[in-house]
Amino acid sequence: MATSTSAASTSAVGRLLPANSSLLRPPPQHELREYGGIELVRRKRVIDIGCGDGRMALGCAPYASEVVGVDPDPDAIRLARVKARELGVAKAEFRVGVAQELPFQDEHFDVAILSWTL
Repeated sequence: MATSTSAASTSAVGRLLPANSSLLRPPPQHELREYGGIELVRRKRVIDIGCGDGRMALGCAPYASEVVGVDPDPDAIRLARVKARELGVAKAEFRVGVAQELPFQDEHFDVAILSWTL
């Protein structure tokens, strides 16, 4: 994963659907089950790329050791942070950024999730 210099360098990428588009998606537990169950994320460092309003990241948080959600849409990230506070989820972090320029060292995460992301 490359180090980020500026998330703003990819202008409109990721802004095609509104931040609350997760209302159109299945519950994270159902999606995790299709990926192989919670064992996929249990006690692992997880990054949710294109996290939107945090649906999958927040669904993984009770099982993972660390969860970071990244999305280019600042409104989506604000909503994800609000949801995390409302749910009392402390170990999920949300950042504005793009998949092409993730600000993390290679191999920092054990699992990368791109749920409903093109």
